[in-house]
Amino acid sequence: MSSWSRGRTAALSSLVLCVPLLAAPALVGPAGAAPTAVSSASLQISPREYVGGQRITFAGDLGVAGKRRIKLQVNLSRPGDTWKDVKGFKRRTTRADGTFRFRYLAPSMFGIRMRVASGGLHTPAQEFHALSQDLVVGLRTGVTGLDPGQVVVDRPFDLTVDTTPEAVRDLARRTDLPPPVFPGRALTLQRRQGGSWVDVATDAVTTDAQGRGTFEGLVLGTAGQTVVYRAVQEAWTQDNSRVGWYPSFPVYLDVVASARTARAVATGSLATLTATESDPVTRESGTPLQVARDVASKTAAERYGWRPSLWDFGWTYGESLTDRPSRGADRTGWWEEWSDGTGRSAKHNGGLMLDSQRQNKDGYGASVGTTMVTMRGNPRARGRWEVRLRMKSTETTHQDLRALIELVPADATAGCRATGITVAEASPHQKGITIGARNQAGDEWKRTEGGISVNGTSHAVAVEVTDRHISWFLEGRLIGTVTSKAAIPDVPLTLRLSLQGKGQQQVNRTQAIFDWMRGYGLDRGEQVDGGPSLAKGSHDLYC
Repeated sequence: MSSWSRGRTAALSSLVLCVPLLAAPALVGPAGAAPTAVSSASLQISPREYVGGQRITFAGDLGVAGKRRIKLQVNLSRPGDTWKDVKGFKRRTTRADGTFRFRYLAPSMFGIRMRVASGGLHTPAQEFHALSQDLVVGLRTGVTGLDPGQVVVDRPFDLTVDTTPEAVRDLARRTDLPPPVFPGRALTLQRRQGGSWVDVATDAVTTDAQGRGTFEGLVLGTAGQTVVYRAVQEAWTQDNSRVGWYPSFPVYLDVVASARTARAVATGSLATLTATESDPVTRESGTPLQVARDVASKTAAERYGWRPSLWDFGWTYGESLTDRPSRGADRTGWWEEWSDGTGRSAKHNGGLMLDSQRQNKDGYGASVGTTMVTMRGNPRARGRWEVRLRMKSTETTHQDLRALIELVPADATAGCRATGITVAEASPHQKGITIGARNQAGDEWKRTEGGISVNGTSHAVAVEVTDRHISWFLEGRLIGTVTSKAAIPDVPLTLRLSLQGKGQQQVNRTQAIFDWMRGYGLDRGEQVDGGPSLAKGSHDLYC
């Protein structure tokens, strides 16, 4: 199996670890003394429209004659960020006249800057704005009298896929769309079983010159059921690119006995509420991409000397969920996805995003269920874990979803929370981050650090688990400690990230963005306790 292919599964319990991918480039620094720009130096990139992980061309002039070794540098463009060398970049040389030309993977972030440097010289910086992978699924039945999202039992229907959507309803300001076309890219249709996705046996489908494809002649044979599909565009590795696989949002279909029964079935159905995602609208032209200039978080790893990491998911290039960490001394692990509602787990910009529903408008469409990812393949009973989180929600019509960062037993089933550690729990429209621990006996330790907003603001949260204590950190600051032996799990633990809904009750459309996830051992730096105590209570999360 290709290291960039998606794992195939019939159920969550049968998922296996994929062959790990080759290391994507990582960023280190600082780069040393600041080089000096030369007025005649230049840098161009092509193509200008690309997605993260696509191989692009860097060409330019260092501004002085002579053959010199060059390096690629990056600046994340946040307050306090400095120029850093791109780790893994194989140093190249200029030609005798000072010009250069090389190819390298495009970064996936919005608004970062890159330049080419040599000794005390550097080119002007280029600002990078990667386009985003996305795809929308539409329904074609050929039957009149049906509401959106309805199909007739035993009547063939088609699912259309567009991998280069200009925008979709209520997202006209998405200037990171459309992505470039990759003709001939493989598409896979999947059907949800439980909370996992299973490939549907269909003929091979690939994208055409417009980035579109169709799954034809699908049939569902039981009236009254609701079936959930999604499409996946598989990894793109042509021309030495490393663009990972990418899923659509779930598509709900109601199966009706005939067109005459359609109206009654449609009332309040998720199929009706979510079937509009393929409706096109024209993208606004001339609107610059709005880049969030967040401040770099302080981290516990930096403050207490935990580094280097064992593993680090940085989401810097074209990673997908089944790819191993891009950095670290033990680059083992991947992410298993699960959902029972309208949400999607996928890479976006420079992070992993759990998104409850596509539409971004108050009261429009339905967000239901829970969306989660669980790290597999690298559990630890003791260690340190650190994650950077922010949320985004503009809808206030319903109840909020909760973002949860947890450590759970490596063998825990999806949704089981009887034993574990809450690294952070937050909601977009409430101020405060909750931390805690719970055990199988029903004991719970809990504390809320008040006054913290996560809606549009990033925070680094961390936990340290030893034989003697559990300690929690926010922006590198100690915010809680538990020393009770009963609170400390005695089994291997793994990270679980989730957007927790209210069952199938409609909730506010919400995104949880995890910029990075990192794991550390206990052999470096100082172990820290003595923080505020957590209140002891009980829980009823038995499973």
